[in-house]
Amino acid sequence: MNTSATESGATASELESSDQSPIYNVLAGEFYGRHKNYDQAATHYAAVAQESNDPALLERAIQAAIFADRFDLAQTLAEQLRELSPGNARAAAVMMISSLELGETEQADRALNQWLESDSGNVEKIFNETGQYLQKSLDRERAVAYTHHLAERFPQQYEAQVVVAKLALTFGEMTLAREAANRAMALRPDETMAYDLAMVIANRDGDVGEAIRVLEKAHNRFPDQGRYTSGLIEARLAAGSGDAAVALLERSLETRSNDAELLRNLSLFAFRLDRPDLAEQALSRLERLPGQSDVVHLIRGRVALQEADLESAESALSQVSARSEHYANAQVLLAGARVTQGQGDAAVRGLETALLSDEIDEADQQQLMLALASTLAEIGQFEESLQTADQALDAWPDANDFRLQKAMTLFALDESGSAISVLREIVERDPEHAQALNALGYTLADENRNLDEAESLITRALHIDPDNAAYLDSLGWLKYRQGELESALKVLKNAYRRAPNAEIGAHLGEVLWADGQREQALEVWQEALEIDAGDSVLLETLRKFAPELLPANGQP
Repeated sequence: MNTSATESGATASELESSDQSPIYNVLAGEFYGRHKNYDQAATHYAAVAQESNDPALLERAIQAAIFADRFDLAQTLAEQLRELSPGNARAAAVMMISSLELGETEQADRALNQWLESDSGNVEKIFNETGQYLQKSLDRERAVAYTHHLAERFPQQYEAQVVVAKLALTFGEMTLAREAANRAMALRPDETMAYDLAMVIANRDGDVGEAIRVLEKAHNRFPDQGRYTSGLIEARLAAGSGDAAVALLERSLETRSNDAELLRNLSLFAFRLDRPDLAEQALSRLERLPGQSDVVHLIRGRVALQEADLESAESALSQVSARSEHYANAQVLLAGARVTQGQGDAAVRGLETALLSDEIDEADQQQLMLALASTLAEIGQFEESLQTADQALDAWPDANDFRLQKAMTLFALDESGSAISVLREIVERDPEHAQALNALGYTLADENRNLDEAESLITRALHIDPDNAAYLDSLGWLKYRQGELESALKVLKNAYRRAPNAEIGAHLGEVLWADGQREQALEVWQEALEIDAGDSVLLETLRKFAPELLPANGQP
């Protein structure tokens, strides 16, 4: 215990030698609280509070008791505070939290009822705070159990069902999440929140049919909400219902909407559906809206790049004004196209020229510098890439994306140790940097070392972005390294379904092969080759397991 003087002038030894009067207990509670000895602070505050019936002292004692995890004491003090002030919402909230911690469900229910009665104008706030506590503070098993309990106790309470849906989604209780979201939609069909939740749940569950059902209801209820129109077209495309997607796209264009975001999305959907006539309708209407000409040039450039029409892409993207918020994106796209065409030097020159513009802001400068560092690495100028990243970090020391790029470049130079050190620096600076967490975890898993740490890192990345296919791929690869083939297959199949790219296909195929499912492995690898026959991870995997599938010039 630190015995330095408190602001009151007392020390621990002086307090212990004092009579345990009310003044002593207040001073002791203050002293121990300042030194984070909450157990002693709670004891002394409670002694004086229970004797004096002072609401302010009871509040202090309750706070210290909760910090000390003395929930029985907090419950007793809260009951005393409620008797002194029957409508005290704080007392009811503490009683509920303490009862949950003590496993007293019936008492928690009574306290929640009192809380709702004492603060009837803030029902949404009460359920949201309850949800936050269940998610962040209560142990998972009891939190899940009480979430199910809340769903049953308040079947007609919209705010309760919304919170239950959110909690159940967080806990992976997908059936409960769907049921709660559906109840919320039925209770308040004119509130968008429930529809949005139901869509997130369906997407998380990979249920395209359910996503379409929810989106159709939302689109019919809110026909002017462009995001539901776009979402429904996207879902129909994902389900392979191209004709239905085209029909909705045509109907949407007939409405003569001036929703710029919707028109942008409609144009992109039309290109995907090979309907350039509909795309041009959307773009022409979009171009007539104020301030939209640059985004039209950007879209036309992107489409030209997808069609490998570099000349048209150059023409469109070069028309994006340096004053536009889309300028940096246009320049980055041009650089990528030039690299693809084998014009790496031209890509670098273009980015360097763009960086000289007086019209760009700091965010554009960072985006262009990052693209320059990435482009240099991609064309094999690794030292120049590292120098660019270091130059950027001198200007923007907190810009961790440059550290991430630096780590990737170091990996390309086979300097794994240095790359890992950079990734650790990122995580130390920003513990929520999901890309760095995943990159570090995947590297450890791939090198088959520190697997417990790798699992912790990847799990943290997935907690931040649970639907990220790359992070799921890392988790599946880790499970493979840990010898958990069944778990690895489940996770990797999910990742490949979400993002069917060559690297994830390589990993999935290898685990299938290890599990004795060799025909399925070959099928996945053949499909992955069709996606990207030049992927280095895929080619290395094929060289080890199925060299007969290697392209004629496919050497890792």
